[in-house]
Amino acid sequence: MLKALISLNADLQRLQQEGFVMEERGGWLIVHHIPYLNDARLIREGTLLMPLCTSGDRTIRPNDHTAYWIGDRPCDVKWSPLPSLVNSAVQKAICNGYTANFYFSCHAEKEEFPPNGDYPDYYEKVKHYFDIIAAPALNLDSDAWLRMNIGIETIHEETPLRYMDTNASRAGITTLNDKFKGLKIGIIGLGGTGSYILDLIAKTPVAEIHLFDADEINTHNAFRAPGAMSELDLSKAPKKVEYYAIIYGNMHKGIIPHAEMINSESLPHLDCLDYVFLSLDSVEAKQQIAAYLLDRGIPFIDSGMGIEQEQDGRLSGMLHVAIGTAGCYKHLSQIMGSVDAEKDIYATDIQIAELNALAAVSSVIRWKKMLGFYVDKRQEPFSVYTINYNELDNAKEEET
Repeated sequence: MLKALISLNADLQRLQQEGFVMEERGGWLIVHHIPYLNDARLIREGTLLMPLCTSGDRTIRPNDHTAYWIGDRPCDVKWSPLPSLVNSAVQKAICNGYTANFYFSCHAEKEEFPPNGDYPDYYEKVKHYFDIIAAPALNLDSDAWLRMNIGIETIHEETPLRYMDTNASRAGITTLNDKFKGLKIGIIGLGGTGSYILDLIAKTPVAEIHLFDADEINTHNAFRAPGAMSELDLSKAPKKVEYYAIIYGNMHKGIIPHAEMINSESLPHLDCLDYVFLSLDSVEAKQQIAAYLLDRGIPFIDSGMGIEQEQDGRLSGMLHVAIGTAGCYKHLSQIMGSVDAEKDIYATDIQIAELNALAAVSSVIRWKKMLGFYVDKRQEPFSVYTINYNELDNAKEEET
């Protein structure tokens, strides 16, 4: 990844030409072998880390003036902490294999980069930090960097994402992405809610996303799905899974379409999955799939909604999100509804984009809590959002 970035970006090229040993990992620019002087009067080498901001394959202005440091606290020639570095000791996991010891804050001079002293590119930021940190060590031993600055064997990180997740590195939460690695996710039903679930899951580095739906895209789908479908695409009436696999394949390599709805014969297609999202309308099909997944110990997240039109024309109703695991399933018969109610010819099938999106967001948040991405104090088996009162109720699993 870094080799390709260097070839396209003058700031990284300039760093390489001047001998800096760099790597990119998890959206971070990592600069190795920086000589410094510690408080024991010893010359050591440290590592500088900073979020790598890009637009596609082009670097853009660094998002701020801070950086992380692996090593002891850098000192000046009198063995006092460098006054130009506002630094604080930390123990922060930055990305796979790297834990920072210090957090630095160092503005460039406003006279050099007006009006605020913001670094214009990565060459200027890295070079400024290097000059401050390395100067005391090089003052004592001018050849220190030449001896230390040998190449490193970088590990190529395979990723299902087509470009770096620089959002995670900017936020400093890159290590949380490790919770998604290797997971195979299934989304059954690519209607309004399912398509929004895909939109969110495709932004995580899960290994594979399997899409199951036999239907075609029609005009009404465009009004309850993410993005904006073109009139040309709608006129082709493509299969939902094939259309979304192309769209989200621009971001994620592991999207696998299955132009079928799961039935008794195709249930074994789910055996390879780690988590499944149920976003289909059929109660009978949901119950059958849920029973199969529970029997095989595959956790799932079910979502649904019931929306009605009142006499005054306004809409009311509720949404639900429920989990199903081997140890938490007694609530499902209640929350999924009945087959008889589904067959009622007067039953409504009202779905609105923002409600589909809310159900999807709630489902994905619940899934991420199951993974340990978010704190989960209540560990509720299901929750219900009521539109009329803007209330979110968390339920408890009933005891037997």
